[in-house]
Amino acid sequence: MVKNNILCIFILSLLGITSYAQKVSNISFKQEQSNIVVSYELETKTPCKVSLHVSTNGGATWQGPMKKVTGNVGDKVISGKHSIIWNVLEEFEELTGNNVKFQVKAISNTLETVIIGNQEWTNKNLNVTKYCNGDEIPEVKDPKEWAKLTTGAWCYYDNDSKNGAIYGKLYNWYAVTDPRGLAPEGFHVPSDDEWKTLNDYIDSEEIKGVKKKILREKHQYVDGDKIESRFKGLPGGVRLIENIGCFFTSIDFDGAWWSSTENVTKSDLYNTLNYYFWGVANDYSFNKQFGFSVRCIKD
Repeated sequence: MVKNNILCIFILSLLGITSYAQKVSNISFKQEQSNIVVSYELETKTPCKVSLHVSTNGGATWQGPMKKVTGNVGDKVISGKHSIIWNVLEEFEELTGNNVKFQVKAISNTLETVIIGNQEWTNKNLNVTKYCNGDEIPEVKDPKEWAKLTTGAWCYYDNDSKNGAIYGKLYNWYAVTDPRGLAPEGFHVPSDDEWKTLNDYIDSEEIKGVKKKILREKHQYVDGDKIESRFKGLPGGVRLIENIGCFFTSIDFDGAWWSSTENVTKSDLYNTLNYYFWGVANDYSFNKQFGFSVRCIKD
């Protein structure tokens, strides 16, 4: 079971800009003496920070970024065909087997974040269509197909892209936990403990004497004072599966955000965010086919 916090967040806090993935394609590699040369193509509108990662088990887990690298790597890499030279033996005693894969990550400064307490969160819901390695995450509109999924997928609320522009996408659990990675580089899907830290910090704070637990995103004034929410936890609704079928519900009223924490003794997951009250709830469970929003936290 994934535990999560029922949150309603209004907070004056620091706003920053951080990184977001760009398009990397046609990755290949070859050995040249003690070096490995990794070739790739980058498509970006702004200069990127490029890093190299390696897997020795076919992509199940990744190591990196590699440090003993030269070539088109590091800051301010622009669009084009590029290569990275990696001095393998300065970081690995050996690199053998048929399951070696390479991943080139490119990030640019287009993702806004907000600092709340000692945590740094993205201030919008995730809205990506690809995993971190560039593989597509399928969009699944058909309710019967969605209900049977055992692999990652996303959708817009009501399958309407206009909702996506405001609330981001809804993802199932399989997309959240896919080893190819859903969160942008440098971020991850928050654990139950990280949600609880956020909840505890906000619940302990006051804005001009008014407890934030009574506030909602659309309430702009309390006792005549304007209250600004930079977390922007807009209630984007959910996609549920019940005995009556697969359906969307609760936009502008409720939002649900996945946690990365799972209790392996249960097949169902827990997570919700409701805009009428504040606190931690432990008595709900949601299954892995449900469609929830995703908010990311900095590593």
